[in-house]
Amino acid sequence: MSKQILGPTFEEMLHPNTIAPAIRARALAARTQDPLDPINLFNITWRDGNNNIYYHVMPKELTGTDANIVVLYGKDFPSGSHKVGAAYSVLIEKQSFGEVDPSTHTLVWPSTG
Repeated sequence: MSKQILGPTFEEMLHPNTIAPAIRARALAARTQDPLDPINLFNITWRDGNNNIYYHVMPKELTGTDANIVVLYGKDFPSGSHKVGAAYSVLIEKQSFGEVDPSTHTLVWPSTG
């Protein structure tokens, strides 16, 4: 029997505070306890467990400019890469249309980096 993989909507990825609290708590715990658990898909977001955005402002001494240079980082995404979001979006679309079954198909997409 087919096992459907369920994860966040695009809105929930943008605003993880809208995810049901019990699911969000399980996802945050799985981040370190069981990184391969599909519940980690609910960690596809630029925000941490406190709803703060993952970013770093580069020091002016390093950049040599007065302009603030802000860097977003994806090291806290599932698998340590923001690319998991792109792969997830393709998976959900193809799964929704019955084109793939994650319990029987091996899914591979090219990486951009």
